[in-house]
Amino acid sequence: MQKEDFTIWQKIYDLLVISMPIICKMPKNNRFVLGQQTESKLLELLDVVARVNKMPVAERKKYFNQISCLLDSIQARWQLAKDLKLISIKQYLRLMEKTNEISKLIYNWLK
Repeated sequence: MQKEDFTIWQKIYDLLVISMPIICKMPKNNRFVLGQQTESKLLELLDVVARVNKMPVAERKKYFNQISCLLDSIQARWQLAKDLKLISIKQYLRLMEKTNEISKLIYNWLK
């Protein structure tokens, strides 16, 4: 795994580490729907990036759409959690900052 590839994986992993305690503090009914879905999307993103890391650079572009859709889904869930007041504005901004950083890294990595 190249340094750049590992950086992306590590950023996603770090976002998971930040997200899990936030999700655990959501009200029970939201935690088991919105929280689990968000967690699932993040884990799927981590798995896809790990799989794409092992591919030749020329083959990676095929996964751009899948990765982009996962990131959009994650961002939409953060926004919904904020709008429903399940997370604070400060948590939302931190989560979105990390997610946007990952988006930029992945865009540069796959182009």
